[in-house]
Amino acid sequence: MAVDLVRAAVAQHDMMDAQLNAYRTFDATSAIEQAKEADGVLDRAACDRNFIPAPLCGIPVSVKDIYGANGLPTFAGSIRQLPKGPWSHDAWLVARARDAGAVVMGKTHTVEFAYGGVGLNPISGTPRNPWDLESERIPGGSSCGAGVSLWEGSALIALGSDTGGSIRIPASLTGVVGHKTTKGRWSTQGVV
Repeated sequence: MAVDLVRAAVAQHDMMDAQLNAYRTFDATSAIEQAKEADGVLDRAACDRNFIPAPLCGIPVSVKDIYGANGLPTFAGSIRQLPKGPWSHDAWLVARARDAGAVVMGKTHTVEFAYGGVGLNPISGTPRNPWDLESERIPGGSSCGAGVSLWEGSALIALGSDTGGSIRIPASLTGVVGHKTTKGRWSTQGVV
């Protein structure tokens, strides 16, 4: 169930990410532990028809590296961690995803401070557009790693941000679906 799904996502990451560079931080060990917990929830749901698991229970999710995520460092595409060391809490949106049962796979690359639409980051590395690895075309940005993580199959949902196309551009250039919510729909608490 969830462990199998997450292990498949980890295998996709291991097979493709050295070439595609979607992630700044990837934590397979934590993801598999989260998936084991999700399997416990799914087992309970299988035995108790009155128990309904959370809607994203066991689904692998990548998180753009501007969101705080408990236990993971945040760089926001910069050279330094912000703040120093791993976060001890989740950003609002990450917490909602976890509440819905999501398994956080890791933090995806972004342009520095999510400021730019092409996806280039000479500091931490630019994800590569999976459709043209030889020419090293851009993946679009600033949620560049998010789009690439979906294409490579290491996540089924990616949390990004979009002020001027930062979700929609990478989705378009990598051939995945991107959705920008209405301004103010989600809290920005915990976003660098």
